Amino acid sequence: MKKSLVAAVATSALAVLLAAPATPATAASQYCDDTTPNTSILFYNKDTGVAGTATLSAGSYHYTGALTLPTHYTHAAASRDSLLLYNADTGAGETGTFTAGRYTRVQSFTDFSTKWSLVEASGDSVLFYNSGTGRGITGTLKNGRYQQVRRYDDFSTGWAFIAASCDTAVATTARRGSVEFPESNLGYGTLTGGVYTNVGNRDREAFLGTLVATEDSVLALSRNGSELRYRLASATNGKVGEFREIGTSGVWDTVGRTADSLFFYKNDGTAWISKLSGGDYANVGPLKDVSSGWSIIEGGV
Repeated sequence: MKKSLVAAVATSALAVLLAAPATPATAASQYCDDTTPNTSILFYNKDTGVAGTATLSAGSYHYTGALTLPTHYTHAAASRDSLLLYNADTGAGETGTFTAGRYTRVQSFTDFSTKWSLVEASGDSVLFYNSGTGRGITGTLKNGRYQQVRRYDDFSTGWAFIAASCDTAVATTARRGSVEFPESNLGYGTLTGGVYTNVGNRDREAFLGTLVATEDSVLALSRNGSELRYRLASATNGKVGEFREIGTSGVWDTVGRTADSLFFYKNDGTAWISKLSGGDYANVGPLKDVSSGWSIIEGGV
């Protein structure tokens, strides 16, 4: 999990250059209020199966251990207390408990459908989505176990990014519109009890790009040349607030989350930590001695 930092980058290039404070998030669902936020985060190399785990809470990072997993998992999704790993090429997968920075396998699968484009978990549920066909499956992801609940044949096609807070799934399309004024469509709804229920759609939003969500907030990262533009909104009770621009940073390869924090990562091992909770984003600082080559970084909510 740890090694010397491959590339040193100036702090000013890593931190988000913040604009005005974001609007506070509203209260989450009762389930989210009654359960413990998940601070666990997994780092995984698909070619070797080498993995590491840690906790990341209120911007404080603590490495907890190393483990070896099957190779070639393509997706991971973590809920309030569980982790699901999935291979989109073979349909193989596994689930297990994932709390306090420790993963313990509970189930193994060889019969998941293949070719799911996106897999995302909320506090107690997981969504599988195929962007080409519009098909999807949802189920519960609790106590280390996955249980399918519902199939969908009527999702819109073309959703490029999905993120989920504790109770809300948010989806956005790829870049549309003109070069000068890029746009994307936005869809959102509740993802609880193993079921997704659409609440709303907004067309012609400013281009949002990649999405990552903590317990009650969603951050959108759109690339503009050599920088990322950050927009932030609340994401609770199936609703998404208005996105507002909060700043920019250099480009990152991967962004992982936990219930209240974000882990920004470059493939050379450069890393940065921030806090995101209650609609409030705050830089924490760089993290040294992070290994290079992690394919997946996935945390609970």
